[in-house]
Order: sequence, then structure tokens, then C-alpha cells
Amino acid sequence: MADSVRRFERDHRGSRVLSVERMQSDGRDVNRIKAMDDRGRVRVYVDDPQRRPPPRRAPTRDDHD
Repeated sequence: MADSVRRFERDHRGSRVLSVERMQSDGRDVNRIKAMDDRGRVRVYVDDPQRRPPPRRAPTRDDHD
């Protein structure tokens, strides 16, 4: 859940997280983030950690040989 909040804060500068909760959606665990945007509107975002692409790996020396 903390990763979802960090990612949200990085991607939505100026928004303030009001609450976060884990919930089920279609049999999957998702994180529901309620936040106030920079205009004062409350928005709800859903982050599905299982659908995120895997983190990109930095190339190593062996990748270029």
C-alpha cells in the first residue's frame, strides 16, 4: 500500500492523499486512494499492484557484450 501512495504522490504533484484502503475488485486486491487535487476537488484513484509492469532493470555490462 505504501508503494501505491508513493507512486501516486510522485505522479500527482500538488495532490494531497486523504485516505488509502485495500479492497477487492474482481477477485484482486487493489488499493483505493482518495485524494484532493490542487483545485480542491476530491478524486478517487485505484491502483492495482498486480497489473503494474515489472520495474525496469538497469542494463549491466554483460548486456552489451
